[in-house]
Amino acid sequence: MKFVVHACCILFFSMAFYSAEGHAADNTKSRPVITWIRWDDPPIFINSGPFKGLGLLDNVEALVQKALPKYQHNRTDGTVPRVLKEAERKAEVCNAGWLDTAEWAKVFYFSKPFTVIPSNGVLLRESRLKDIRNLQPYSLQKFLDQKPNWKLGVGRLYGEGIDDVLIKNNYLKNPKIVTITTSLRVHQMIASDRIQYTLGYPFEAVYYNKLLDIQDSVIHIPLTDNRPFTNVVVACPKSPWGKKIIADVDKVLNNKELLEHISDGVDKWLTKEDRQRLGDPRRALMKKYYPNLL
Repeated sequence: MKFVVHACCILFFSMAFYSAEGHAADNTKSRPVITWIRWDDPPIFINSGPFKGLGLLDNVEALVQKALPKYQHNRTDGTVPRVLKEAERKAEVCNAGWLDTAEWAKVFYFSKPFTVIPSNGVLLRESRLKDIRNLQPYSLQKFLDQKPNWKLGVGRLYGEGIDDVLIKNNYLKNPKIVTITTSLRVHQMIASDRIQYTLGYPFEAVYYNKLLDIQDSVIHIPLTDNRPFTNVVVACPKSPWGKKIIADVDKVLNNKELLEHISDGVDKWLTKEDRQRLGDPRRALMKKYYPNLL
C-alpha cells in the first residue's frame, strides 16, 4: 500500500513539474523576441579570453535585457557591416550600443543616450610621445603629413571626421596606411613595432595593455578631427517594431541605478585621467536627458 501511495505521489509531482515546465515554455514562446547582435571588438564586446563577457556593451546588453522581462532575448554574433545590413532590411535585430550620427539615423531609431565616452583618437606607445609633441594640436592629417615613415594600422569605421580624413587620403591604396583585420592583430603589431600607431578608443588601449602585458603602454591621443566626446545609444531598425522597442528601452533607461551600473562598466576600462575628463560631459548628459534623476 505504501508503494502505491509513493507511486501516486511521484506521478502527481511529475505531472505538476511537466505542467509547470510546459507553462514556462508557453510563456517564453508567447513573449515577443528581441535579437541582440554583437561583434567581437574588445573591450566593447569581449567574446573570448580571460575577460570574456566583461566588455562595456556586454554589461549594457545584460542590464537592458534584465530590465525588459516582457521580451524574450536572443543573441547573435556578427560584424559592424552586418549590423548595418540588418538595419537596412529592417530585421528585428537591435544592438546595445551605437553612435548617434545623422548618417546612421537614416536606418536606426536611437534610444536616449545612456553614457558618454571619449571619441576615437590616435593610439600609440607612450615612448613615442616625444616624437609627436611638435604636432600639437593633434590631427590625423598632421600625423599622415609629418610622419611619412610611420605606418598607420586601421581596420574598421571610426566615425565622422576621422573617416573623412581616411577617405580623402585613399586609405585602401595608401602605402602609409595598413588595413588589418582584427584589433588584436593591430595591437600585436604596435607592440612589435611593425606599425607605429592606430586609431581607436582609450578603453582599447587599457584592454590591450592588460591582455598583452605591454610594458611600453599604449596611450590615447585625442584628435581635432572629431568631437572630444560622443554619446552612446541603443539602436534598433527604423521600423514600427524598432520604434516600439526603443520606446520601451527609453523607459527602463530612466533609472539612476541602472545608468550608474552602465557607467561603472565603462570606467573599469578607462584610466583615471579619462574618468576625470568624463565628469563634466556625464553631468551635461544627465541634465539634458534625465533631469528628473538629478
